[in-house]
Amino acid sequence: MSEYLCAFDMGTTGVKVGILTPDGQVIGTAYQEYGIQISGPQWVEQSVEEMWAAQGAVCKQVLHETGIDPADIAAVGVSCQRATFVPVDADQKPLMNFIGWQDQRSIEQCEWMKREIGVERYYEIAGLPLDPIAAVSKIVWLKDNQPDLFERAHLFASTQNVHLTQLGVEDAPCDLPDAAYMGLLDVNNLTWSAELLDALGIPAEKMPRLVPSGTLVGEVSKAAAEATGLAEGTPIVTAGGDLQNAGLGMGVAEPGFVSVGIGTGGGVLIGTDKPLRHPDIALNCLPHAAGGMWELEGITLGSGAAYKWCRDTLGEAERALAAEQGVDPYEILNAKVTEAPVGANGLVMMPMLLGAGSPNWYPQARGVMLGLKSSTTKPEIVRAMMEGICLELRWIIESAEKLGTEIEEVRIWGGAAKSPVWNQIASNVYGVPAARTEVSDAGLVGASICAGVGVGMFENALDGAHNMVRIAERYEPDPAATAKYVDMFGIYKDAYHALVSAGVFERLAAL
Repeated sequence: MSEYLCAFDMGTTGVKVGILTPDGQVIGTAYQEYGIQISGPQWVEQSVEEMWAAQGAVCKQVLHETGIDPADIAAVGVSCQRATFVPVDADQKPLMNFIGWQDQRSIEQCEWMKREIGVERYYEIAGLPLDPIAAVSKIVWLKDNQPDLFERAHLFASTQNVHLTQLGVEDAPCDLPDAAYMGLLDVNNLTWSAELLDALGIPAEKMPRLVPSGTLVGEVSKAAAEATGLAEGTPIVTAGGDLQNAGLGMGVAEPGFVSVGIGTGGGVLIGTDKPLRHPDIALNCLPHAAGGMWELEGITLGSGAAYKWCRDTLGEAERALAAEQGVDPYEILNAKVTEAPVGANGLVMMPMLLGAGSPNWYPQARGVMLGLKSSTTKPEIVRAMMEGICLELRWIIESAEKLGTEIEEVRIWGGAAKSPVWNQIASNVYGVPAARTEVSDAGLVGASICAGVGVGMFENALDGAHNMVRIAERYEPDPAATAKYVDMFGIYKDAYHALVSAGVFERLAAL
């Protein structure tokens, strides 16, 4: 009897594979890095062959380490980094390396698209800002700069298309969440946009067919079975883009729930039952991996990086103590936060060390410490940074709430979720309950849910989330602390706007 689900999370810097049970227990995982290639000025590419080799290696590793019979795997779900793509020929063979989402070669094409289509009109159709991240401007770059390759391209394939083909899927499709970051999807109607394709001179037949996440699309081929260790004939299911799957893996499978992740930056995904647009193009609007839903996305550029700055710059004593005790320095630093009161005695920190992300998108912004006094202590500085990161993320959530989105609970993942202190601060800042799930590898859980939907193990994504996502801890907001943070949030926003209006950040950059 097939009793396991296998999930691939093909990220930007590496691939992780997991084998999970239908009730959300992780039997085993494996991870392997792969590189990026800086092949020209602002060019970022990745090797198709290297990524496939890594995918096969980690799959064989996890099967070996867990001792699971591949025949007991009910389905495979494939989730991938978004916006990365490659032109393929009629035999589905790549004609070059993947062009990565970080690639900036198409800035000139973006400016042309702004004139040809308009920023507002593009956002209304595609749900994205008009910048080089999405694949579309780089497809236009190929048309302008490598016309022979553009003409030879049978399809412009997403990473998901390629990985599905490698596993054995014929006429591999692109599921809707993954397709959205190709930058040519009509997000309202969930079809390729004829208006955008016509305006940009991209033939519709060069785009892959579309399916929802959780669609059964093929079976593992004999060649793929040899490469991965999976059983020939194992069902293969589409499992969305990486951020959508992380949200689904946190249980964001119905409106009212939000996932907040803090890594180097921060990511916010808000589930909605209809496509919404922010009047200032502050949030992305994309189809969700939970079928029938959409989601709003916002990102911060340096949330985790700002807290790392605290550790590296102010935490010399904590790092030494951590080495002596054999623990993570962050654990000792987090404990310092409890020595300072809510609001850090009037110290407000703007953690924009790498610029402002959503909803402001102002790369010139920099970190600010406001309210420093002669009595300010290290615990207050550390707490202010932690609170400031949550306030920055709160701005994204507020932007969604202004569109009529009601927030019932925030699900927290990433490094911050390991800290009960940080989780409680988050609940207090957001003013709603916050929860941490038992499994931190949210992307693997989300891809497993999609795999289960595709083979009928779950009725739908919400049913899968109810079965696979388990809450480890919940944190309720403290009304007094929330009231304090409402005041701090007002100061935070007013100070940011004042600095921008006065041109302070540009003047600092000129020094």
